Amino acid sequence: MKLSEAKAAPISDDLQTRLAASESRVAELESRLAEAEETLHAIRTGQVDALVVAGPDGDQIFALEGADHAYRILVEEMQEGTVTLDQSGLILYANRQFASMVRLPVESIVGSSISRFLPPDRRTTFSTLLAETDGTRQRSELTLMADDGLRVPVTISLNRLETGGINTVCAVITDLTEQRHYEAMVKDGELSRSILDQAIESIVVIDARGKILRVSESARKLAGRDVLLRHFDSVFEFWDRDQKVDAPRLLSAARSDNGIRSIEVILHHTDGADSTLLLSAGPLWSSSRDLLGCVVTLTDITERKETEEALGRQAHELERMNSDLKQFAYAVSHDLREPIRIVANYSQLLEKKYKDKLDEHADGYIRHTVNAAHRLERLLDDLLAYTQTAETQHTVEAPLDANVVLAKTLNMLDTALAESGARIESDALPMLWVEEIHLQQLFQNLIANSLKYRSDGLLRIRITAQAGKDMWTLGVSDNGIGIDPQYHEHIFGLFKRLHGGSKYSGSGMGLAICQKIVERYQGRIWVESEPGRGSNFLFTLPKET
Repeated sequence: MKLSEAKAAPISDDLQTRLAASESRVAELESRLAEAEETLHAIRTGQVDALVVAGPDGDQIFALEGADHAYRILVEEMQEGTVTLDQSGLILYANRQFASMVRLPVESIVGSSISRFLPPDRRTTFSTLLAETDGTRQRSELTLMADDGLRVPVTISLNRLETGGINTVCAVITDLTEQRHYEAMVKDGELSRSILDQAIESIVVIDARGKILRVSESARKLAGRDVLLRHFDSVFEFWDRDQKVDAPRLLSAARSDNGIRSIEVILHHTDGADSTLLLSAGPLWSSSRDLLGCVVTLTDITERKETEEALGRQAHELERMNSDLKQFAYAVSHDLREPIRIVANYSQLLEKKYKDKLDEHADGYIRHTVNAAHRLERLLDDLLAYTQTAETQHTVEAPLDANVVLAKTLNMLDTALAESGARIESDALPMLWVEEIHLQQLFQNLIANSLKYRSDGLLRIRITAQAGKDMWTLGVSDNGIGIDPQYHEHIFGLFKRLHGGSKYSGSGMGLAICQKIVERYQGRIWVESEPGRGSNFLFTLPKET
């Protein structure tokens, strides 16, 4: 047989059968390979909810089984966020609600670690919680970090499951944002109610129709009944003179943005009594500038008004009494002056004509009579001066030079100063907003006081001036006998004297007149002194009126 003939010999039936089987097997493997590649492609592109999970026995596919399709629909429709995690915290599945919480599409979440959505300071806490999830449900409050940086308060509940041979943890996540907002609103509402209940003023909140929405405890007591949800006008009847202050007027004023500020109103109570209140009303606007209503604040001034009226009556009575006193002073000064002058003159004539002609006792009686008559004349002059300083203050039109007034005063006291040998020193004095006669009386009384209560040594008198914020402080100091501190306030009273008339003459009204003058200009007068160390009388007068 030729070689060419041997090569062309037909293949045996057995070999052909085996080749056909091999080709069929290759085709089947190629089909399965194509299917596997298609599945992997679907997994990678998110067309199938599945992941390749590395496990102790190699890579495993995690996917929802076809029989779980109904449960998947239920999970997707849940209001809570749901994720499935492996033991390391890898997200194997996430529903749409969780994706909404973290502001990301689902396909960019699956395959990420849960720690991506946790604040750094809570990741360790969550890892511990995840590790402790073993047959028992774990629950905790956490904060999720959304992709845009928003923090979302949540409650997370963890439960361990086995799915497709893989140990997983199912996490149900509840968004607490609305709950926290509601809790804050409740807290704010409780705070508002607490503030209203503690407020001294009565506070009423009405809506745009005049219905009472909120009321403080003091307002409830003022109304004397339950007022919530009642119309404002059916509860409170306020009158501003002859005009009623009702809800339409309050809301109209609120719309003007000005509202009502502290108008005095009368509240008529159902029992017939009236209260006087200060009423204010301010608008309540929405974010779109719609008027929601207004807040009415009521301050009860009934007692204050009654006190003011009582004080007014007392002031009127005091004014009448002062007027009577002034008339009495004038009457005393003018009507008694003539008989007293006659007594003094005839006493002096007796003293002159019969001196040394009668016995020693008669000379003493006449001398005491003359001195008493002169003291009575001075007392009348001082009483008249005191009442004149108490008259209504007149507006000072221009300031006067205190240096000029001091010079005039010293000229009036020239004889007494020469007799005492006193040395006078003075600072440069300011311009003062007082009447000349009043400043002259101050200088005259205080300098005369120093001359009267001098010691045996050389008398030194110094006039000083020191500027303050609104007032000048002037002083008249000396090196006289001084005054015990216990009498510093006593000496400014009417007819108050520390020494008898035998050595120191006077009516005891000079310092009272000084105090009355200073108080007329809203100033004050006081003394700094000790026995044997002189006195420093200080008084304040305004820089300008």
